[in-house]
Amino acid sequence: MRSNMAPVGIVGLGAYVPPDVMTNDDWAEIVDTSDEWITTKTGIEERRIAADDVCTSDLAVIACQQAMDEAGIGPGDVDMLILATSSPDVPLSSTAGITQHKLGCTKAAAFDINAVCAGWVHALDVGARFAGTPGYDNVLVVGAEVYSRILNWEDRTTCVLFGDGAGAAVLQQVGEGRGLLGSWMMSDGAGAGVIEIPAGGVKNPIPSPGFEDGDQYFHMDGPAVWDFATEAFPQAVNAVLERVGRSLEEVAMIIPHQANLNIIKAGMGNLGLPMEKTFTNLQKYGNTAGASVPIALREARDEGLIESGDLVVTVAFGGGLAWGANAIIL
Repeated sequence: MRSNMAPVGIVGLGAYVPPDVMTNDDWAEIVDTSDEWITTKTGIEERRIAADDVCTSDLAVIACQQAMDEAGIGPGDVDMLILATSSPDVPLSSTAGITQHKLGCTKAAAFDINAVCAGWVHALDVGARFAGTPGYDNVLVVGAEVYSRILNWEDRTTCVLFGDGAGAAVLQQVGEGRGLLGSWMMSDGAGAGVIEIPAGGVKNPIPSPGFEDGDQYFHMDGPAVWDFATEAFPQAVNAVLERVGRSLEEVAMIIPHQANLNIIKAGMGNLGLPMEKTFTNLQKYGNTAGASVPIALREARDEGLIESGDLVVTVAFGGGLAWGANAIIL
């Protein structure tokens, strides 16, 4: 897959979540729910909520700074910044461009990717393809979300699920036998309405004759998402391993999108793998959408669950519908 490209790997990781914690009990004071219901159905116990004056780009900046520090590079060394988000600061211009400016990466190209919760997995592959060719020595790939700002806080079926955060990686060319071995990605636009914000685009502007109050917020068909995710998770893992010529037995850790503990359990069960082969932190952060995989990857490494030379598979699934996986030798 990458025979015409130099090997590319992650040389720096960063992760950031806002300091303000919102527990399940806090949500129970706002909507008709309970700690027991949320924990049983999702595994989520609390999540982080960004302050009113904090944007997606602000979270991205902190995660990127951490990743750059770990990689030993400065803003002037970054050649490209790819930001995966479905909660941009503004519809125009790109949140990647806003982040680039705040970081001071004046020599970098910058653009957004929107594959919703699968965004960072997609962005990692795109970034690696640039970093593996001349002219892009340092590529920043960041997933950042402020979902608390796009949720309907009166919709108990969705508002309790999400949190805010950002995770980032610096990509560079590395030695043979390391780095991103390959990726597998897929989409099914027939399911675009399963996860969506119905209004705010050119199809249904705000205001317009077709606009109804509430259409400006996140909507999700929960049962349809379950059916999709529990199949997409194992499919993507198996597909990427087949593509790179590796087996499940060789995988040290699977880092999944942190959507729902029961989805992760079902996905691991369908793969025939124990939960000890995966990592979860959604109990602390909820579903941080496009930020969840890099945040989990950083935490799993920091906790010593992943070591240099390990084969790691990152896998995500979300709106679009979009799903995919990366096979990485750290």
